[in-house]
Amino acid sequence: MNKKILFALTVVLVAVAAIGTVSAFDFSDLGALFGGAPPDQNVTLDGEHFKIPGTFKENKNISKNGTVNDYVAFKSTEYAIGFRNDTNYINIVIFDYKGTDVGNDLINYMNGTAKDVSGVQGYIYKDDVGYTYTYGKGSKVISIQSDNESLIGPVIA
Repeated sequence: MNKKILFALTVVLVAVAAIGTVSAFDFSDLGALFGGAPPDQNVTLDGEHFKIPGTFKENKNISKNGTVNDYVAFKSTEYAIGFRNDTNYINIVIFDYKGTDVGNDLINYMNGTAKDVSGVQGYIYKDDVGYTYTYGKGSKVISIQSDNESLIGPVIA
């Protein structure tokens, strides 16, 4: 009789341990476990929504959350977030000129080439470190930067 009770207790303990292990497991990485890519990350910055590929991790050195820039003619609030994987980077920077509709005409002064990316009209330019796609949305100037131009389009949610 004691062997039956001991066996039953062992089964219960193993079951509790298995349930605890399963509930602690992050199922979002299950695809990556079997060779698939992790799911995209939904990111919100200053009320704007973006998608970052699941292989990218946040780069805390890029983060800004409401830094006020008080230039002579313009006052803006800056928000920024950056991501890296083993080979590429993606940075998102937003300047919010509250109360001023910036529009794409103002952004054109950045010497970029007009381009439609994911249905959003803006300007793209290349420099020594990569590509910057910039567009206006209301009072915001939104820039997406990457060393790989093909990563910019999917970021725009």
